Amino acid sequence: MVKSRRMSGREPVHKRYLLTRAKPAEVYGIVTDFATYPGLFPEIKGTTVLRAGTPTADGKSVTRVEFRAQVVLPVRYVLDLACDAAAHTVDWTFVEGEIITNSVGSWRFSAEGEATAIDYRVAIDLKAPVPGFVLRKVTDGLVAASIPSMFSAIEREVRQRQTSQPLET
Repeated sequence: MVKSRRMSGREPVHKRYLLTRAKPAEVYGIVTDFATYPGLFPEIKGTTVLRAGTPTADGKSVTRVEFRAQVVLPVRYVLDLACDAAAHTVDWTFVEGEIITNSVGSWRFSAEGEATAIDYRVAIDLKAPVPGFVLRKVTDGLVAASIPSMFSAIEREVRQRQTSQPLET
């Protein structure tokens, strides 16, 4: 798990969402399908897998992905994403970027009855010609505002994939 590392003196944004009628593996499969991000999340304009899953000693697989997004300005950033298919977790760390100067976060997917609990944590630092305290408030506000639509997009994709697969017997 990515440590709850403080960035610019603040805690990461943490949101929890309960996705009914979904298994953790289904949701994990969507979140780790980085090539589909431009179709899932409107702000993501492109993704490129720079290095496919490199195995680690602890059983995870680290994938390096470049993201191109349009938030207020076009941004480009690269993350190393440590994916653990057995535990249904993803942790990421920042590699490089333009405008985004740091990002750490995690996804956690766990079964809760017939549902999947999604725990999402993220901290992002940006560079812009405004005072730091203003930039932190704007950044946290943008992140918090985008999370509900992100969860909705994941839920839509889960439902779409469920209807396109044969029913289990």
